[in-house]
Amino acid sequence: MTHEIAHDAARQRYSIVIGGVEAYLTYERPKPAHRLITHTIVPDALGGQGLGKKLVAQVMADVIAGGETVSATCWFAKGLIDKTPEWAARLS
Repeated sequence: MTHEIAHDAARQRYSIVIGGVEAYLTYERPKPAHRLITHTIVPDALGGQGLGKKLVAQVMADVIAGGETVSATCWFAKGLIDKTPEWAARLS
């Protein structure tokens, strides 16, 4: 099942809403061309569907497409980035 990921650049947030329940990832822009991933939140009602990984994959696709760098204070996102060489190459 494919779920649409919405990106709200003004709120610095990626989200997936299923059945009225939202999973989301937030980031900050501490400097130009850089995103700091701060939180990845998947409520229990949406757990086990790989939504957190999909959110991180989307932000990383945007980082790569934009030629940006990334860092993460979110342990979940940091773990995925560290395990994916293409993503880890964008760490700063």
